Amino acid sequence: MKKCLAILVLLFAAIGLSAQITVTSATFPVAGDTLWFAIDNSPGNIGSLTPPGPQNWDFTGLSADATQTIVYRPASEGSVGPMLPDAELYAVLSAGTEHYYNVTDTKFELQAYNGIVPYDLFANNIFEYYPPLPERRAPLNFFDINAASSGFLELLLPSDFSPVLMLNLALQTNNAQIDSMRYRVAISGIQAVDGFGTMSIPGGSFDVLREKRTQYTETRIDAKIPPLGWLDLTDNCIQAGFFGLGVDTTVAYYFFNDVAKEPIAIVTLDNNQAFATQIVYKNTTPPVINAVDDKPKGVAPTVALSPNPASDEVALELNNLVPSRYRMAIFDENGRVIFEKIAQLNGRHTERVGLSQQASGVYFFSLFDENGGVVCQGKLVKK
Repeated sequence: MKKCLAILVLLFAAIGLSAQITVTSATFPVAGDTLWFAIDNSPGNIGSLTPPGPQNWDFTGLSADATQTIVYRPASEGSVGPMLPDAELYAVLSAGTEHYYNVTDTKFELQAYNGIVPYDLFANNIFEYYPPLPERRAPLNFFDINAASSGFLELLLPSDFSPVLMLNLALQTNNAQIDSMRYRVAISGIQAVDGFGTMSIPGGSFDVLREKRTQYTETRIDAKIPPLGWLDLTDNCIQAGFFGLGVDTTVAYYFFNDVAKEPIAIVTLDNNQAFATQIVYKNTTPPVINAVDDKPKGVAPTVALSPNPASDEVALELNNLVPSRYRMAIFDENGRVIFEKIAQLNGRHTERVGLSQQASGVYFFSLFDENGGVVCQGKLVKK
């Protein structure tokens, strides 16, 4: 009996070794790389995800509700790159954000992001992860198991938040005098390579390793209230309408190939892990890039406010605008509009706004699309 079991184990090992791949650091993005993705937001029934292998995952029925282009550039070219000397790369994954990465021979790590989302802030802030959060590892083999933990602590002022939210928070705390605030985020997770086989998506088939990722993120807000010091006001902030607080658990399957730099597919599961809520997959038919402009479509719009601080006038320098009708607006700390203009814009645009009649203080710029969505934002100090 023992001899039979040994033979079966050896047979299984031989089959597995003949079909498995090893994903190396050669698949890590480098400066100049463009990664192309398609997104199916209603994938429906995708069949069994039973491990371990060899498996044949047929995702050819996916359809693209949207596409995403990610361009990796040297971190020094990012708006806050000089402030992050350990970062090698940065990329814009969504409008208004910059993600910065530390790259080694064995890890592709998220070091920081600069942006507003997913929080209720008026202007961009730099959130640095300590330690950096691994997004890719190498070499990656079947049966690998890794744990990761990270987080950040970001100090903010009450004026960094919407006056409406702060008014609601005052009602929740009996008008406590808040001196400072901070986001306190703790991240932990497990990544287990639990399957291998062939993945078929629209446009091609790929040998893959499957990595199951389970991540727990706890986000809290503290406030410094003299003379009590720092207090956890997370529950009060939730009642006041602050977004993104509490504990969040995400489970997703990542399918990696040993040649493609994009994950072949990323399958995000619902809370009960019963079905896929979204599948992001490698776009095998990327859009054509304009030969005159080597920047692919999808680069996020940006705004630079100059000078800042300003006295009599500020220049709003807008870039990467797709042709459309936009609304430009500047608000004071009470949410009052002090400047507003609607215009048809394309590519680059500079708008000069006089400030001589405005009081000294903090102001906030927002660019809105035709549907009222925020395209980009900035914070301005008036001397």
